Amino acid sequence: MKKLLAVLAVVAFVFAFSYGAQAQTMTTDIVFLKVGYVPVSLTGFESDSFIGDDLESRGVAVQGEYNLNFDGVWLGFGLEYQRLKAEINNANGHFNQFIQPMVSVKFAATGGLYVGAGLSGKYLIATEKIKDGTDTYEWEKKIDLWANGMLGYYTPIGEGIFLDLEGRFGYNLTRNQFSEMKVNGVTVDTDNKASYDLAFYVGIGFRAAASDY
Repeated sequence: MKKLLAVLAVVAFVFAFSYGAQAQTMTTDIVFLKVGYVPVSLTGFESDSFIGDDLESRGVAVQGEYNLNFDGVWLGFGLEYQRLKAEINNANGHFNQFIQPMVSVKFAATGGLYVGAGLSGKYLIATEKIKDGTDTYEWEKKIDLWANGMLGYYTPIGEGIFLDLEGRFGYNLTRNQFSEMKVNGVTVDTDNKASYDLAFYVGIGFRAAASDY
């Protein structure tokens, strides 16, 4: 249910920004709706941490983004949902789900290439318990501030419609998530280090509409 609500929130975000009640006039602003794959999302731990190894995750993402266009400079506001499968030590894999509001500034060239940077707040909205023998582990749900860099390419495929390809690299600035875990109901510090992720997206973009009134 949480997964469905998160995806619906992304879609609703896009349409709330792109259409008015009597929307008729096309603007230069661009809306993107993307699906993505996260091949690596990694958090490291100190050598003396009871976790021991790095936490490696991979999975899928859905993102909606509205870009205000100021003559080739895009001010973007986005919302992303991620569902990642994590592997840790010899325990069974488990799924973590995140919601991530984002803001970015991108510079778009005439040929369709764009490059940008931004910030996002990434929050763990759902997590599965990890079972290893008689022990159970569960991550505390926290929010982090991430710095993001992106490189993309968009090209028209119809009247006011675009194909978008994008790569994004993210780095965790605050390191709150995965810093604490409940072990058999008792909260312990995991001594986490740096966290980063990499994601690739393909999506459809279209010109936003505005009301004539």
